[in-house]
Amino acid sequence: MIYDFRFYNKNQDESFFLFLLASKAQVLNLEAFFYTYAEHTHCLIPNIPALRESYTQICPNQPIPSLFDCPYESKAYAQLILQFANEISLELPLSLYFCFRELHTIAPPTPFYTTLCKESLRQSLPHAFPELPLHIQNSFQDSHTILTQFHTPKTYYYTALETKEILNPSSDMFALLNPPNSYAHKPLISPDKTYFIHIVNMLKEKQSVPFCTQRGLQILSLSPTPHTHTTILCDIASIKTYFRTHQAHIDTLASFEKPLTHLVPKEVFQEHFPIDECGLVLIGLPYDMPLALISALLLQDDIGYFFLSYDMQHTYPAPFDFCHSQAFNAQTLTISHNGILIDTHIAQQYTLESLINAHLHTYTQTDISTPSEDSLPQSHLIIYLSTTHPSAFLIKDQKSKILLDIAFECNPHLILQNIIQSYENGDELIKSFGAHSPQLLKRIFALPETSQLSHNLTDIFGVISFILGFSSTYDTPTDKNALFYRAYRFVRERGPRIDYKLLRKDNTISLDYNRIVRSCISFKCADMEDEILAYGVLDSLSEFLATLVRDTKTNLAIDNVLLLGDMLGNSIFLDKLLGYLPKDIHLILPQDGMLDY
Repeated sequence: MIYDFRFYNKNQDESFFLFLLASKAQVLNLEAFFYTYAEHTHCLIPNIPALRESYTQICPNQPIPSLFDCPYESKAYAQLILQFANEISLELPLSLYFCFRELHTIAPPTPFYTTLCKESLRQSLPHAFPELPLHIQNSFQDSHTILTQFHTPKTYYYTALETKEILNPSSDMFALLNPPNSYAHKPLISPDKTYFIHIVNMLKEKQSVPFCTQRGLQILSLSPTPHTHTTILCDIASIKTYFRTHQAHIDTLASFEKPLTHLVPKEVFQEHFPIDECGLVLIGLPYDMPLALISALLLQDDIGYFFLSYDMQHTYPAPFDFCHSQAFNAQTLTISHNGILIDTHIAQQYTLESLINAHLHTYTQTDISTPSEDSLPQSHLIIYLSTTHPSAFLIKDQKSKILLDIAFECNPHLILQNIIQSYENGDELIKSFGAHSPQLLKRIFALPETSQLSHNLTDIFGVISFILGFSSTYDTPTDKNALFYRAYRFVRERGPRIDYKLLRKDNTISLDYNRIVRSCISFKCADMEDEILAYGVLDSLSEFLATLVRDTKTNLAIDNVLLLGDMLGNSIFLDKLLGYLPKDIHLILPQDGMLDY
């Protein structure tokens, strides 16, 4: 019997997690072997006594090979494996990119016993997995190899129990940055706990304090400054107190990687935080133990947050250097209700074509059931929505074909003229709009009648913002953000239905862009609140795209859908789109750093 512990693995620090597993196996005197395939790492722990018993049954006349030497009986060895499972569940960090998926028990086939290498379990084990590609079979590593290759424990690794004790002011371990006998923790240079008390006292005296963190030198303060970039919440309860949040936010922010995300502050607390143009605050939890100690001390005075800033204009005394391990850059994630994560970092080396090809190549490399080379390539529907680049709705197989061409007039003056001339009762609607919002209509008709074509569907958000009075212009990122700001203030789950409608002519489809604007004006005339209307624009767009995906699957039999573009970083759009999409498609979402170009 072989126990196959399968872990999802896309971690840049894979060697550290393998070290934790191999170390625990070694402590328990268990043989463990590792291989990685299709974004999953397998930790194989054979029950050697059970394999020995099976060998004697299958090869009764053969001497027992030395690789089966083991002082334990089968049941006792199984108990050690169970202990391994329990202990790694307590000691393995709750990582976003290295996490337990499932446990399989595998009974090796007869050829495993008849062809095994009698001196080496590592060389024999691949015979138990004949379905694996040969290069994967040859990549098996044992615990000894993993431990030999790893030389870098982490200053930021602590078990859950160690963390609890270090942050408990009434514990003997309080502020003890280096717990004893922690094999995976690299010692920090540790000051006396009075250092942390002094830092907190300076903060409470409204001073800005330089502090050495795992992510570089930061200036700490209890009030935001012009240079503030991040708000640190002292604990999970503080996040729930000050921000609108859901469980996936909490689970992600509390993970080993300690990513950042943008959240909407509760209205009563909004003035306390530095918000961006969309009304969001970039927040995170303490990402190293010294920051966590600062947080624990602040919580004693009912202070639930503090701010991190870069300040190049002032000279501060050099802070105490804890000598942190080098860490990977902080991620800023958009987190959906169902736990799907979108890394909002945009790498600079891509074009739209290379971005698409990179995802489709990654998909085929990680899909175990990928068709053979001589079979027809699979078709993909590609939807690319960016706030900065032309939109794309493509069908890609051997070559790209345009499914929906995006091109529309975005001069509000010409749009309203078209509504008057081309839509039933359009003139009456614009008259009603003029009676309801005379200054808005006057401002629109004061614009020059110069055509401004756009190929970016999100530009319609700026047009809507201008027409509805959210912004003073219609063709800048600020105008789109004005709509997003109002949408984020909406606290319910469903907005009004804005009319996104496809027009069909001569075997081509196009979007009726002016109907979208017409629909928004109708709701404005009905005195709908701006926040509800703005939310409805994003909600209805999400539903429209999901319908397009469903129709493409039904009519063209395309199951594979790739979504790209920085609009996926908008949590409203992401949540609504994921909720509306058909469940029977193969959805491909952006890889880290490959959201946009």
